[in-house]
Amino acid sequence: MRLTERPTHNANGQPILYFTFDDGLAADTPAVLAALAAHRALATFFVVGGRVQLLPELLQAQLAAGHCVGNHSFSHPRLAHMPQALFLKEMHATAEAVRTAAGTRLANSTMHIMRPPYGSTDANTEPWVNALGYEMVLWDVDPEDWGEPGTETIVGRVLAGVAPAASVLLHDGGGDRSQTAAALHSLLPTLAAQGYVFHSLAGVAL
Repeated sequence: MRLTERPTHNANGQPILYFTFDDGLAADTPAVLAALAAHRALATFFVVGGRVQLLPELLQAQLAAGHCVGNHSFSHPRLAHMPQALFLKEMHATAEAVRTAAGTRLANSTMHIMRPPYGSTDANTEPWVNALGYEMVLWDVDPEDWGEPGTETIVGRVLAGVAPAASVLLHDGGGDRSQTAAALHSLLPTLAAQGYVFHSLAGVAL
């Protein structure tokens, strides 16, 4: 099963959403984690390796809470037209930073998913990603929370775009993400009332 074929519903027939967060770890990561915990939601965090080195305790907190982590490069460059040697350096450095920070909390020796910064790719990116044993994961719903459009706008854009199995792109790093954390406190109960459940990508096989 590829991530593009991820489950749309759980065994009880409830529709599944996959919330994903990019650009952490950062100062607002704890607020995002707290919002997810308050509403019993699991998510996936695509982490930047350089940030993992600075804030390993936050990655440990993500894993301890049952969330999934993915590779989002080491320094957050655009991958399109990047030489393969530099691409490999970005990927391997992040994988090593995560392994070092996670210790025994990471079930596998490597992560199995990655997301390119900015969604920047070329014809080489996905084959190179796959050769390392990863699957590249993009998104279905992008409320552009990185632009800090306001909590209500983030909520409205997500609610307008979701459907079963949708991957929602949000951010816990790269700027002030207090609006994102606040939006979760509205989004999660609203979507739960519509029957949605919130899964990470950890249990989705390649």
